[in-house]
Amino acid sequence: MTFVDQRGRAVIAQTPNTSQSPLVIPPTPSPIPLGNDTQTRPTLYAPFIFTVGQARDFQYPGSQWNGNELSGTEAGTMFSARRVIGAVRAGGGVRLVVSTSDPTGRTLVVTIVPSRTGSLRVSVRPDPATGVATMGDSFSSGGSEAFHGFGGRHDALDQRGRSFYNWVEQENTGAGELQPIVTPTPGLNGPGYLFPSGSTAAYYVQSEFFSSHQYGFLLTRDELSRWRMDSDRPDAWQVNVAAPALDYVVAPGDPPRAIRTLTAMSGRQHVPPEWGVDPQMDRLVRVFTESSASYKASVQSDLEHIAGGDIHISAYRIEGWQYYHDRSELRGVINRLHQLGVRALLYFRAFADQSGDSGTDAPGAYQDAIVHGYTTKNAAGAPYVFGSNFNVPAVLFDFTDPKTVRWWDGRLKEGLDLGADGFMQDFGEQVQVDMHFANGQTGATMHNRYPVVYHWVTRRFLDAYERSHPGRKIFWYTRSGYSGTPGSAAYELSNFPGDETTDWSRSSGLASLTTDMLNRAVGGAYGYNTDIGGYFDIGPYQPTTKELLIRWAEWAALSPTFRLHGSAQAGTHTPWSFDRQTVRIYDAIARLHRRAEPLILKLWSAADRTGMPVTRPLWLQYPYDPRAAQQDEEWLLGPDVLVAPVVNQGADSRRVYFPTGCWRAPGASRAHRGPGYATVSAPLASLPHFVRCGTHPFRGRREHGSHRPQPRGPECASGDCDRP
Repeated sequence: MTFVDQRGRAVIAQTPNTSQSPLVIPPTPSPIPLGNDTQTRPTLYAPFIFTVGQARDFQYPGSQWNGNELSGTEAGTMFSARRVIGAVRAGGGVRLVVSTSDPTGRTLVVTIVPSRTGSLRVSVRPDPATGVATMGDSFSSGGSEAFHGFGGRHDALDQRGRSFYNWVEQENTGAGELQPIVTPTPGLNGPGYLFPSGSTAAYYVQSEFFSSHQYGFLLTRDELSRWRMDSDRPDAWQVNVAAPALDYVVAPGDPPRAIRTLTAMSGRQHVPPEWGVDPQMDRLVRVFTESSASYKASVQSDLEHIAGGDIHISAYRIEGWQYYHDRSELRGVINRLHQLGVRALLYFRAFADQSGDSGTDAPGAYQDAIVHGYTTKNAAGAPYVFGSNFNVPAVLFDFTDPKTVRWWDGRLKEGLDLGADGFMQDFGEQVQVDMHFANGQTGATMHNRYPVVYHWVTRRFLDAYERSHPGRKIFWYTRSGYSGTPGSAAYELSNFPGDETTDWSRSSGLASLTTDMLNRAVGGAYGYNTDIGGYFDIGPYQPTTKELLIRWAEWAALSPTFRLHGSAQAGTHTPWSFDRQTVRIYDAIARLHRRAEPLILKLWSAADRTGMPVTRPLWLQYPYDPRAAQQDEEWLLGPDVLVAPVVNQGADSRRVYFPTGCWRAPGASRAHRGPGYATVSAPLASLPHFVRCGTHPFRGRREHGSHRPQPRGPECASGDCDRP
């Protein structure tokens, strides 16, 4: 098959059927446990391949990697399509019967249906399906083809030359202080190594990409899929899914057109209320060391600092709200926040465990879920119990069961009726393949689909709640996600990228954020929501330093959201826990974000209509500039703001690539003309960013929130003002 664009030009074609077929596949582990993936499983490059045999996947059964892929094997014989032996019109398209190299006479039924937007849906079913373990397809590529997208991956903006699998995963972290040992070890991808699932692991996975050869591709299957993007051979890529069926969509067109087409199917994150992009702060629960008394004391201290003007925020998240057994006490905290003009956010997660009074879940939720049957089940129909991230027994909520949904709705309603204005919706990656769901599916098909259902259930309730409470606009954000038709982006407002480590690393620290944000943004998930300061400080990771906190805040200043977070052991990274200079610098950075908010909201509204992301990789804006395509630590906020944050420890300058045009730092007299590089000064209190000459994208800016007037700091602190 060959797919052509609106002008009749071929943009993608199946690989010619010249490979050895049948091909015997011996049992080969992939990936190798602990992220060391040095083996390549044999495969057949040909149209519509399928394996008759077995495919098995093994997962981490507990701890913070519960549900992650540990390894997988596939064994059997691989066959492929041969020739069309029958064709009829079907649904505006065509239904083909295709012979195969399987000597049993097995055929493939292939349906190809065009849409009004110019995309084509392809569905393939073996007849008979008995014994088919995997199905895939292979496509030719040119020597320079780039593959952009695939969700929140840290490793690169172009997956050319890489092999990986698509499986929603959690808690993949860099080596921290052990990096000097890891870097020279073969198969660990040097500084990009992630433990335990490898450098391509991601919380937010999209089986969706956009090619430099003028098409987009969306796999519309939920099962584990494996991708080889010109990694085995330089002229072909392949996708293979662990199912006796194959479904995908091809959208011919340049990246903006293909993005518009595919995200209309897979989903786009909705525009949040205005205050949802204002600066926020989390008071999180310290893992293993927090108590009800210590948490409440921290909240009271935060309220004093907010009232005293040490931080200017429009939302404050009470992660440990379940510590307030007396709901009138919690209502009092929420009322106090509202008096200060600050919205209150709470916390929810997809499971309950036996940790008791942990602050993040109601003490009786675990037993309640088991007694009333709100959980996923094992093969015997009993609650499926696993080891949670916190090393205690846990159960996962089954959102395909209507009674679980009603119970969940009641939990959300309780929090909102207390006066909360939103919440974080955490986790969603923990499905095991042998879990059983009320809809009749197992974890093999529900693992990737689970966060989509999880977020859809919440979105459905919130839509009804907002209709019955005129004037209430709820802001919430999620962690896990997957693509689909639609995928989770259709129901979300914003995502945070998971538990980043409190370091500067390219694998999972500050330097990993840009690729993560831009890879998911082109797939409709552009509401990026990072934890300023990092989170994961357990093990070989340094505590968050003053320098890291400030540079992280600068990174977030010209991203869609701006949220101060904290780490697992140290707790919230408050500016005043460092020194008064940090308080002043952080305030200046937050004011820069506020000035950018009208632009961010304008871009977000446009993205909701077109899919063109709020933050854009340079390859998208400048498709014919090969040096622009290499920039993975810069982005564009809309077409006219170039952002180049400092992500290296101790740096007071950085090399910036300026694309075609004239670029000027706000308030500066000197202009930079692209295309070309320049080294710019970047002292600790400065975020390198530039506007296109002659534009004023930050006009209409706001200083502090509308909740109360605030004294202005020094004009153009940090060099961040936009002057005509």
